[in-house]
Amino acid sequence: MTIAIPQSAADFTPDLFTKVARQLYPDLTVTNAKLIKLHAYGEGNVSTTERATFELEYGPGAPDLPKRVMLKLSLGSPDQDPDAWYLQLYALFRNEVNFYNGIRPELEIEAPRTLGGYFDPETKQYLLVLEDLSERNASFPTMLDVVEVSDVQHVLDTYAKLHATFWGSSRFSQDLSWVETHLEGGVETLMRSAIPVGIRNELSLHKFKRETLEWLGTTEPQLFAGMCALKAHQATLPQTLLHGDSHLMNTYRLPDGTGGLHDWQLCVRGYALNDVSYFITTALSIDLRRKHERELLRYYREKLLSFGVASPPDEETLWNEHRRATHWSLYNGWIPCPAESYGWDLLATAMQRVAVAFSDHDTHRLVAQIS
Repeated sequence: MTIAIPQSAADFTPDLFTKVARQLYPDLTVTNAKLIKLHAYGEGNVSTTERATFELEYGPGAPDLPKRVMLKLSLGSPDQDPDAWYLQLYALFRNEVNFYNGIRPELEIEAPRTLGGYFDPETKQYLLVLEDLSERNASFPTMLDVVEVSDVQHVLDTYAKLHATFWGSSRFSQDLSWVETHLEGGVETLMRSAIPVGIRNELSLHKFKRETLEWLGTTEPQLFAGMCALKAHQATLPQTLLHGDSHLMNTYRLPDGTGGLHDWQLCVRGYALNDVSYFITTALSIDLRRKHERELLRYYREKLLSFGVASPPDEETLWNEHRRATHWSLYNGWIPCPAESYGWDLLATAMQRVAVAFSDHDTHRLVAQIS
């Protein structure tokens, strides 16, 4: 099936929404699509897409689907600007569409519901139709908010259920063989090319990042080598489905406390502590993290057991792999992140949290052991 993707969300019609949705709901008809709001790029958050809110109406016999939806749409096309920076991120767009079309419909975890998505391999454009989470009064915490240990536990519930569902699954060699990994695939190719460039650029611009690496006793080439070694090491451990970009700001909280996961562009098959470590390290203040991270790892392990993982890693293995995985939080997470993305206060808070954790856990030495 081919879908012609409009250049603007304002050009979306009920027929186009119907065509997208029928990939997942063959009998569904969207009878009306009212544009509520166009969200301008850069209005207070990081985005590689145009976003718009629509109010939809469905024909008779429609399943229980959200009536208010968020449309994510590529910002441009190669015809407009073949060198546009966001078009270089097509592997992320394709990956997220694959997750929402191929995995999300079967998941029983808290994540945005979808009417479907589409990626055009010719133009590298994409679109996604997701529920508008504001209709369920979701809140979206940042590292400038107060986050309690109980809030972290609620999100770990969701991660544990996700990981348990696919823990050591044979489906990764069957119907889910298309799921990429941290060793190969379009996302990994992009990460291995873009992250080092981003880090070198940030280090050239900002003295505080250069001095952070000096304090940690490491360099960008050493961190890159360590990241490659960590990914190879984690590939030898039990595999499951990862969110893949599990910092605090890719989570949300419902009024009853339930923790949800959004922004699945880096979803891959990998080792569970990659998700867990990055989340704990970014979610909690340094003091709370130091006091409660072992307890939270035990909590996560107990949740894996409750969701049916017969032999999860023992507590000492979880602890050591958590300490190693902190490398991801620093290298992939926050050294390459420009201040323009979130603002200086948030960036400084995030950098401090992940750098201190890297130091606390002697991560440089632990990763060197597997290099």
